[in-house]
Amino acid sequence: MKKLLALSSLLTVYCLLPTAFGQTVYISEKTEISFFSKAPVEDIDAVNKMSTSIITLHNDSIAFKVPITGFVFKDGLMQRHFNSNYMESDKKGYENATLKGKINEDIDFKTDGEYKVTCTGVLRMHGVDQPRNFEGIFTVKEGKVNLKSKFKVLVADHKIKIPSDKLMNIGKEIEVSVSADYKLYVKP
Repeated sequence: MKKLLALSSLLTVYCLLPTAFGQTVYISEKTEISFFSKAPVEDIDAVNKMSTSIITLHNDSIAFKVPITGFVFKDGLMQRHFNSNYMESDKKGYENATLKGKINEDIDFKTDGEYKVTCTGVLRMHGVDQPRNFEGIFTVKEGKVNLKSKFKVLVADHKIKIPSDKLMNIGKEIEVSVSADYKLYVKP
């Protein structure tokens, strides 16, 4: 239900834009975001399957919405600490990470193939906007579109504070992996 509400709100925002009317839009209800942090004491990893994404072809825009509380850890205590102590996901403006960007290459979503792309945009996380460039690969097969991407995020770039006694437990750099399956959005 939460996933549908998040996707609905994301689509509503894009569909209300005057330039989006009558345009080709792809949505992903199956967006998986995972991260991995390597540290001397322990490795940390989590997966979020509640994320959504949208691509609007007329302006090559791409957007992601990632609910922070959607990250699931193997250890429940670690998950609680992540949300309350580090990401502060209960604070207004910290509940979601978002990416709003532009795909720099032309992609023919009607032709099967693999397309290496770059995206220029703004990653908002922990209330902090950071301009970023990302690389990824779109795979188009029989009308289905998949995006895969990997990139690194420095926790300091988003003002995520790590207490000095936890520096050995949490890496300063987080590797993020994205896998999104898109389908053509058809207005009901």
